[in-house]
Amino acid sequence: MALINGLYVFCETEEVNQNVEVSSHPVESGIPLSDHAKRGPITLSIAGYIVGDEWENTRHRIEQMKKNAEIVKYIGRNVLSSMLITGFKTSSDSSIRDGEKFTMELTEIRIAASPYTATTGDVGLQQVQESAVTQSEELKKRTHTVKKGDCLWKIAKSYYGNGSQYPKIVEANKDLIKDPNKILDGWVLVIP
Repeated sequence: MALINGLYVFCETEEVNQNVEVSSHPVESGIPLSDHAKRGPITLSIAGYIVGDEWENTRHRIEQMKKNAEIVKYIGRNVLSSMLITGFKTSSDSSIRDGEKFTMELTEIRIAASPYTATTGDVGLQQVQESAVTQSEELKKRTHTVKKGDCLWKIAKSYYGNGSQYPKIVEANKDLIKDPNKILDGWVLVIP
């Protein structure tokens, strides 16, 4: 027995396929160079029977899941979630009473989250404008209070990753800093 989103089916076979795609580049001699590998989607091929008093309803529900591209969870010998039914075939013969044979293909999917939020108007433009306002506000608000042992080089290195960027701090605080070699504890410096 197996479950597809809670629907019981009898599975005789399950075949799982897990591919890895590898890019390769030919070289003058030897094996090609590979510089990238990525996992492909898992595919599951199952075959079995839909049987029981509700077999027609089960078949109809599976057909609807395929038609509507409904994400399904499969629980059988393997347990797989985030799957789509990409193939579904049924066949009937006189040997099966109250049911039919089926084959099914399930393919793993991954859904990307949208960077947009539900608002009115031009969402893309609104996000760019909000982002620009937020960034400029952050730059205006970013300050550093000078502590004992601080020097402009050390402060620049902590904010920019490079001490030689200290002239940016001097320029932004030219009303306060007259000599870059002399800064006093307690000064609040604007960090551009």
